[in-house]
Parts: sequence; C-alpha cells; structure tokens
Amino acid sequence: MANFQLNKQTKKQVIKHLAILAGAVVICIIFSLVLFQQILHPGIWNMLLLTVIQLELFMYLGTRFFRSIKPDSPGIIKKTIIRLILFYFTVLLIATVLFVALFTWHFWRAGAPFSEFIPNLLHTELQSFLTSAGVGFALGALFFFYTQWSDAVKHMQKLKEEKLIFQYETLKTQVNPHFLFNSLNTLSSLVNSDPALSDKFIHKLSAVYRYVLENQEKDLVPLSAEMKFVKDFFYLQKIRDGEKIELKIDFDETGSAKIIPVSLQMLVENAIKHNVATRKEPLLITIHFEGMDKLVVRNDLRQRMQLAASSKIGLKNLNERCKLILKREVEIQETADEFIVKVPLKLNEQSK
Repeated sequence: MANFQLNKQTKKQVIKHLAILAGAVVICIIFSLVLFQQILHPGIWNMLLLTVIQLELFMYLGTRFFRSIKPDSPGIIKKTIIRLILFYFTVLLIATVLFVALFTWHFWRAGAPFSEFIPNLLHTELQSFLTSAGVGFALGALFFFYTQWSDAVKHMQKLKEEKLIFQYETLKTQVNPHFLFNSLNTLSSLVNSDPALSDKFIHKLSAVYRYVLENQEKDLVPLSAEMKFVKDFFYLQKIRDGEKIELKIDFDETGSAKIIPVSLQMLVENAIKHNVATRKEPLLITIHFEGMDKLVVRNDLRQRMQLAASSKIGLKNLNERCKLILKREVEIQETADEFIVKVPLKLNEQSK
C-alpha cells in the first residue's frame, strides 16, 4: 500500500513537471513569434530555461500562498485579495532577479564594455521582460488562484459530505438498541450487586457519550484524548464480556500527535462485534505505533458464523476522511489469523 501511494505520488510529480516544461515551450514559441517572427533564434534556449525556472517557482509559491484557503472562513475575500497581490509581486520580483542575473552572466561572457550594461538592461532587455512577465504573471496568478479556489471549494464540500456520513453513523451508534440495552442491563445488575462499580460505570458511560458529542464535528483530536475515550469504551465492554476480551496498548506516551475522532473506538468496536470471543479463547485487540505517524489496531480474526448487522461503510468513511484531512489513506491487511488496520496520525510539526 505504501509503495503504491509513493509510486502514485511520484507519477503525479513527474506529470506536473512535464506539464510545466510543455507550458514553457508553448510560451517561448508564442513570444518568439511575436518578438522575433521566428521560433528558433539565438536567445531561444535562454528564454526556455528562464521560463521553466519561472513556472516552477510560480507553481511552488502559488501552492504555498493558496494551499490553506478556506472559502467559508470570515473575511476570506479581503485576505485572498491581499494574498493574490503579494503572490503576484513576489513571483515578479524573483523572476526579475533571475532575469538580471542571467543577463549579467551573458553580458560578461560576451565581453561587452561595462558602460553599456545599464543602458542595455534598462532600456531594452528589462523593459521588454517586465512587460511580458508582468502581463503573463498577472493572467497566470488569476488563473492559478481560480483553480486553487475551485479545488478548495470541492475539498470543503467533500469534507462536509464525509462529516455528515460520519455524524449519521455516530448517531446510529449512539441510539443503537443493542448497545443501549446491553449498557442498561449491565448497569441494572451492578446497581444491586456492586453499587460502587455501578457508579463508576455510569461515569464511564457518560464520558463516552460526552466525548462523541463534543468531537464528532472536529477534523482532528489529540491522540491522548482518543486513547482515553477508547479505554472508557472498552471498560464498558469489559464489564459485560469480562475475560472474553482483552485490550493491549503497547505505548505509554502519545506526544502531540492528532487523529481522526472516534476512529480507534470504531475499530475496537468492530473487532468485538464481528469476532468470536470466549473465556477459553479471549479476543485480543492490540494498539501500537508503527513509526511516529501511524497507529496500528490489530485483532485476532475469528469471524462469527452470522455477522452482526453492519452498514459496511465505517472503514470507507474513515479512509475518505483521512484522505481529505491528512492526505493519506488507511491501510487494511487481513491474514489467516489477524485483521490489521493502520490509521495515519498528524504530528505537531506538520500542523499548519
């Protein structure tokens, strides 16, 4: 999966650079025909080199300037206009510096007298460059901004759709009659047999529901908070199932990592719901790190003969949210003995 994603990303980068090269060739042909009435002329290769460098810088800086656009944030129009103006003058300034450096290099190699440097630069070369570059970058900046804004709107809409699916699934889980019945039934027996434990059970149950209600609309939550939620949820399951299920967490510190909310709980719940668990052969669920930016949830694979009813979109929804928010995918592996899901994390230094 990781190699596939890497190859896919590499192909995208190669296609991007090839597109930039093709665009530079087209631009050079157009300007050569306009300025020199021919495609091949003594300065064509310098023009092509400079154009490629300018377009690469243009694309890189454009992505940096506009990658965090949020069309629904307050004051976005004013902020965007300021960014657009800054972007335009930044790329124009860098392109001008590159042009002057390249012009100086060729002027020195030609051995022309230095007294002609400033007149040639200001009255001929730089003037025509600023005219063409100024117009070209203005049109390019507007087009680039339009595409980035359009992508941001699509991304925001897609994220909203996935959030709605997530909230709907979460709501169904909250009012799931089996979960509610089992919890109340367990609580009822505890009230009579162990009042102290029943009080703790109530607090854990309220903590689980409170966490879901407070975080279902968030993109990311601290991993430490998600782990506490998972432990509370498993505590409730453990009271009911006893020695039939085990949860092993192979780490103590979570650092500043963040994760999609209710993701680990969903995986733990799926493991319990879809696999056979007995006192003789308890179901083991293990959570551990893989590297610094990936959390692995694995469980024994002993599927029930009659699987519990499922919408079968929980993992798909989780994967879509990871792609939209973290730009990475969930990895799923199934062996003869284990079911393994690897969930991506966001580290603090990656935060915007």
